[in-house]
Amino acid sequence: MSKQDPRCLNSNDTDCIERLTLCLEGLTDCLETTEKDQETVDVIRQIGESAIDCIEQSLASKQAEIDEIRKQVSAQAKANAENKKKIAQLEDKLADHIEHDANTRKRLTEVENKVETGITNSSEGQSSQSEDSDEDAATPSSSETTATSLEQVCALPENVAVENLTSNQKRARSIARRIKDYGKSVPAGIAITSTRIRDVLTAQEDKRVHRQTVQRVADFLKQFGDGGVDIKETRGGKTAVVFDDGLADDVTGVVTANEETAVTPGVV
Repeated sequence: MSKQDPRCLNSNDTDCIERLTLCLEGLTDCLETTEKDQETVDVIRQIGESAIDCIEQSLASKQAEIDEIRKQVSAQAKANAENKKKIAQLEDKLADHIEHDANTRKRLTEVENKVETGITNSSEGQSSQSEDSDEDAATPSSSETTATSLEQVCALPENVAVENLTSNQKRARSIARRIKDYGKSVPAGIAITSTRIRDVLTAQEDKRVHRQTVQRVADFLKQFGDGGVDIKETRGGKTAVVFDDGLADDVTGVVTANEETAVTPGVV
C-alpha cells in the first residue's frame, strides 16, 4: 500500500486511513484463522489496500486543494491590506491637492484683482494723455468708462497685455479679439465651441492644449464679458461660449480701431 506524504493530510484524514488499515488487517487475519485459502485472503487484502490507497489519494488531493485555497485567501488578504494602505496614502495626497488647489485659486483671485486694477489704471493713464482742455475731449473718456472689461482687455497695447495678463487671460483675449472669425452666428449671438477654442489655441501655441485650460479660458471670457458672454451647452452636448451681438460688435470695433491707429501714416 502506497504512503502519502503525511504533510498533505490533516489529523482527521490520517486517523481515518489508520482505522481503515486496521480494519483490513483484522479482516484478513480473521479469514486466515478460518482456514480460507491463501489466494482468497490475498485477493481480499489487495482489494482492501487498493480501496484505502484510492481514499488516501483522494483525501490528499482534497487537502492540497484546501491548502492552495488557504494560500490564495492569505495572499488576497495581504493584497487587500496593501491596497487599503495605498488608498489611505492616496486620500492623504488628494487632501493635499485639494488644499493646494484652494490656495492656488485664492492666489489667482488676488492676481485677477491686481490685473483688473492695473487695466483700469492703464486705461485711465491713456485717457489722461489724450484729453484736451476743451469739453469735447472728455466724451471718449466717458464712453471708455462704460466699456466692458473684455473691451478694455482687448484694447490694451500688446506690451501691456503681455506684462499684466496671465497665460489663460492672454488666451481669452486672443479668442475675443477675433470672435467673429473664430465663432459662428447663432440666434443668441456669436458662439464658439470649446472644441473650436481648443483647436485655435493649439494652432496658436503649436501644442495640444488641455481641456482644463479651455475651461479656464471660457470662464475668463464670461467673467470679463460683464453679462455679455454666457456659457451654454449645445443640443449635441458640447460646451459653447456665446457672445451677444452687441458685445461682439464692440470688441471687434475696439480691435479694429486700435489696429488702424497703430498704422503709421507715410510721409507724402
